[in-house]
Amino acid sequence: MLILHRYLLREGLLASLMSLVVFLGVISALFLAELLADAAQGQLPGRSVLLLVLLRLPEAAMMVGPLALLTGLLLALGRLHEQSEMTIFRAAGAGYAKCFAPVAALAAAWAAGLLLIAGWAAPYAVERTTDLMAEAARQAVLVGLQPGRFERFDRGRITVYVGGIDQTDGSLEDILIQHADPDQPELLSARRGRLWLNPDDGQRYLSLLDGHQVRHGPDPVAAPLREMRFARNDVRLPSPELGDGVDAEMVSRLPQLRPAETPQQRREWQWRIAAPLAALVLGALAVPLSDRSPRQGRWGSLVIALGLYLIYSNAIQAGLVLMEQRAAVSGPGLWPVHGVLALAAAALWIRHQRRW
Repeated sequence: MLILHRYLLREGLLASLMSLVVFLGVISALFLAELLADAAQGQLPGRSVLLLVLLRLPEAAMMVGPLALLTGLLLALGRLHEQSEMTIFRAAGAGYAKCFAPVAALAAAWAAGLLLIAGWAAPYAVERTTDLMAEAARQAVLVGLQPGRFERFDRGRITVYVGGIDQTDGSLEDILIQHADPDQPELLSARRGRLWLNPDDGQRYLSLLDGHQVRHGPDPVAAPLREMRFARNDVRLPSPELGDGVDAEMVSRLPQLRPAETPQQRREWQWRIAAPLAALVLGALAVPLSDRSPRQGRWGSLVIALGLYLIYSNAIQAGLVLMEQRAAVSGPGLWPVHGVLALAAAALWIRHQRRW
């Protein structure tokens, strides 16, 4: 590899990586704020927040990876144009295609990395996130029990009151549980209790010790009242709801989506390969867009490129919505969107190559 090629590759790679770090930092801050809000409401344990943010990095990389490559190449190549280094390369007899061959190699490697993330790393992160969210939801039952407060579970069908919590062993004191069953409502009270996890079914139970149970029929006046005392009564707490924190579309590995048997699989395939294809197209587009004279402003081409990226990304989203509405297994998909920008990049390449 020529010294020129190593120089261009190093400058483009460093600028693209720095742009990626900045964009990932911004996206991670948004994810962190969302997870901290859930943790503050008792829906997540605080120790799981940072791990969940790390597991969402593949999703963030798919979102901003192509933009980071475009921004990094524009900054690196634009600086070379401003400092007249490109003029020196042309005077030395370096051809246009041969000079920018490292940029094409960098774009191909960047697209391959995004393909690995979209095809394998992101589904693994979703699997781990699902497990963590399930465990966090189970832990949220314990976190949600606050002394002196009535807490509702299972969509309001179970109401739990705890008078106090012993911080040394986690035991509960002065417990009151109401089951709002329309056919057979009941009320349980106990002086002491504790939460425990059954290893056989993975469910959490609340053991009531030295308690009292009252049960009656739908009509408390007509139905007989049943009362009993117990030494121990194990109450199974409802299964936790995972909510919307996990993306159900990013579960399968990329080879499992081909051939597409359903419209959902075809749409997901097109969506998963959109980021790698965007990296290839935007990497090629960065070379002609970075061309500027030494006295030309630095940010003009960058603003134009960001505008094109916004149009490109919105067109991809619009294409995905159209595919979801049509619900067809065959069709052009997102290929026309990629093709239009690829043709524009090829036309700019040919134009600047003739001027080189």
